[in-house]
Amino acid sequence: MVQENFITYRNFKWLWFTLIALVLCTVVYIVDTPVGGPNGGTTVGYTFGVISTIGVIWLMAYGIRKRAYGSSLGTVEGWLAAHVWIGIGLLLLVPLHAGFSFGVNVHTLAYVSMVLTIVSGIWGAANYAVLSGKITAHRGGVKDLALIEQIGALNEQIEALCVHKSEQFLALLNRFDLPFKVGLRALLKLTKLPVFDQQIAEALLTEIPESERNDAVGMLGMLDYKRSILSGLIEQARIKALLKIWLYVHVPVSVVLCVALAVHIFAVFFLW
Repeated sequence: MVQENFITYRNFKWLWFTLIALVLCTVVYIVDTPVGGPNGGTTVGYTFGVISTIGVIWLMAYGIRKRAYGSSLGTVEGWLAAHVWIGIGLLLLVPLHAGFSFGVNVHTLAYVSMVLTIVSGIWGAANYAVLSGKITAHRGGVKDLALIEQIGALNEQIEALCVHKSEQFLALLNRFDLPFKVGLRALLKLTKLPVFDQQIAEALLTEIPESERNDAVGMLGMLDYKRSILSGLIEQARIKALLKIWLYVHVPVSVVLCVALAVHIFAVFFLW
């Protein structure tokens, strides 16, 4: 059984709502034959414009609803489903409103910024649907803080082993140890960990005094474990970056959309 998510919410309730509304609007658009052809200034054009404006306001309202934790106005998942499908529907409804007539003006800017807002939102939603579950999978049920604490404990054990050791022992440590700083940016800078070369490790082990070799082997085991933890943290950092980076497009173009839409409405009702 496929688990329900915001895409399939209530058996694609909002997808069907959007499709039916678009079909009805398209039929009205085709049947309507105004003098001068379809455009935003006809009765149908104004009607579609009002519906589109309400749709945009609905999209913006989602940002408020998802932070209203005590709200009883539907579930956040339901709002997100409506947010996604209605947003996609506006990609066709707005051209119907304008009679598919666009130019180099603020009206077209409003549509372009809306397209960018919706497309970036779809990308963000798709990333969330695909990647959010992988964070838990990579953690193995362990939170980031616990993994960072494990690295700190390993570093302490490794430092304890290095006390009063030979230069060869320290050379082995410097060759295979990995620097680590807490933070998303620091993890992203690591990108990909270097390969643990078994042959180099064995060669360096032969140069270490025999009395230190057991400690050296133990240290290599700790370094390898540290590497595996870091690998998981790096992958989590990459996923988190993908889950956040779309907002750097989505939020600014949403602001542009609001301003352009306000100017568009003002120009239509007060300047024409």
